[in-house]
Amino acid sequence: DFDFSNVKIENIEVRNAKNDCLDMSFGKYYINNLSLFNCGDKAVSSGEKSQVIINNGNINKAYFGIVSKDESIVDINKVKIENTNYCLANYRKKQEFDIGILKLNDENSVTCYNQNYIWSYE
Repeated sequence: DFDFSNVKIENIEVRNAKNDCLDMSFGKYYINNLSLFNCGDKAVSSGEKSQVIINNGNINKAYFGIVSKDESIVDINKVKIENTNYCLANYRKKQEFDIGILKLNDENSVTCYNQNYIWSYE
């Protein structure tokens, strides 16, 4: 859980989290290599106006792969997502914010093995 931070993470590995593996809000986050396995809910959860850049990642076994909500912006580069109910989702959870944004830099930004997405719901 990262809140109100400005953080650069070179490598992060989380396994067997009961809830979200990586949860960020109200900050700026740069993640160079991530490995998230068996997350109880979201592998990556970004909310409340966070700015997140993810370079190189593997996500395996989560309900959601990467979620951007409540005006956060998640910029994704080369992430492989498998064994999730939903690969990507962006939405508004709290009324005081707008919808989150997911940026995919090119067609190879995300490899998703189930092709399930949730885009812009409230």
